[in-house]
Amino acid sequence: MTTSPTSDGTSAGGIKGVIARHPIPAYLVIAFASSWSLTVLVPVSIMFGLLALFGPALGAAIVSWADGSTGKLRGRITDWRESPRSYLSAFGIPFAVTAAALVVYLFLGNPVPGIGSISAIEVLIFVLVIGEEIGWRGFLMPRLRARLSLPAAGLVTGVIWATWHLPIYLAPNQGLAAFAVFAWWVVPFAVVMGFVVERARYSVLVATVMHGAANVAMPILLPSVDHTWTMVATGTVYIVFAVSLVAYSRSRSAQSSAPLFVQKEVAA
Repeated sequence: MTTSPTSDGTSAGGIKGVIARHPIPAYLVIAFASSWSLTVLVPVSIMFGLLALFGPALGAAIVSWADGSTGKLRGRITDWRESPRSYLSAFGIPFAVTAAALVVYLFLGNPVPGIGSISAIEVLIFVLVIGEEIGWRGFLMPRLRARLSLPAAGLVTGVIWATWHLPIYLAPNQGLAAFAVFAWWVVPFAVVMGFVVERARYSVLVATVMHGAANVAMPILLPSVDHTWTMVATGTVYIVFAVSLVAYSRSRSAQSSAPLFVQKEVAA
């Protein structure tokens, strides 16, 4: 049995050809397997946890190499020339959402929690989540957008993103209830994030700013507040925000001859 060569001379039946023909499943297998295998080693050293953040980047790099789209992925990583409005939205929205949750907290009769601080490891993670964003927003979501509307692509990305964190919540001090709370927060956040990042042409830097800001906004604006309450409250605000964005965009689409949520081809 013979196989025909691909355009770059590799066998279409080889591993590279298989990856190129099934880019999203291949990406998910590589991203999840690499990150999860490192996550189980976190009790040995926190460094394994930091390395696990780059599982999505590894998956994106390998699949992009296999299907010849490395240049497009590299462009999304290195092109920082987005408008100040994109960076301001990416940084400001998580703080605005957390501030709204703070208002609810105070309205319920709780004392002012003050302003918190963040640790050195939280600052480091703010930067290192670029390893995730190369995969989630730099690779996965643009490919989902070739088949799905913007809200649907954001929703699917959010579900996958939440599931990728599952090993953390299988630890003895966590549990599936804590995972459900996390998913309540991260899935609608992914939908909101999709609107911001698509406007910024899937800039990995803009996505990293927004991801990092979401991680630090809660310990800064809601320090010492029960973590579960904080996640549920901010997640609920993100749900309201996401629904509002979808409704507003559909309203604009109905008034325009160019629909906003059509299925469209997005360059890999």
